Amino acid sequence: MKVILFAGAEIKQYDFCKKYIENADVILCCDSGMRHTRTLGIIPDYILGDFDSCQKEDLEYYKNRGITIKTFPTQKDETDMELGLDFAVKLGADNIVIFGGIGSRFDHTLANAHLLLRLLKKGIKAMIKKKKNCVELIDKDIILEGEKGELVSTIPLSMEVTGITLEGFAYPLTDHTLTIDDDIVAVSNVMMQNQCKISIKTGYLFVIRSKD
Repeated sequence: MKVILFAGAEIKQYDFCKKYIENADVILCCDSGMRHTRTLGIIPDYILGDFDSCQKEDLEYYKNRGITIKTFPTQKDETDMELGLDFAVKLGADNIVIFGGIGSRFDHTLANAHLLLRLLKKGIKAMIKKKKNCVELIDKDIILEGEKGELVSTIPLSMEVTGITLEGFAYPLTDHTLTIDDDIVAVSNVMMQNQCKISIKTGYLFVIRSKD
């Protein structure tokens, strides 16, 4: 099951969202993320949050359309994003795409990136997508599909990631170990072909695709 989750961070351009939304099974909004679906003219399947940051008119708009809305207290341990992801897991999601998860609040953005680990441990494929950024977390080999010239950074989340091999990049690595407190040698690498391979042996590795 593929779930699209809209969080509250600003989205200036929506054109990149369309190809992910077309084949989604469930669309879920977290709090003020509902403004994005309203802008897109989409009726979400579920809306949840404490609704402390949304526009009341957006909430009323969807209430009048009979959308399932789950309300949580403002004083709670979880962020709205966390609640949304947990709910997506309960629905049976095995693929989650998050829009509005990268914003001006670095603490929220970092926390959202760390939530990818919870999903990865459950065997759920997930990414945080913005027009010029895409954040994924891996613990096994992947074939990365993109565009020649695209920037890719591989940054460890665990204290140590071993056996990193990068194939098809301008700056390849072979059986390399990256640690959090060592040289950052794998930032702003460049894809030299439309498909590149990233291999690792142990650890958790952020794979971040970016465009200037």
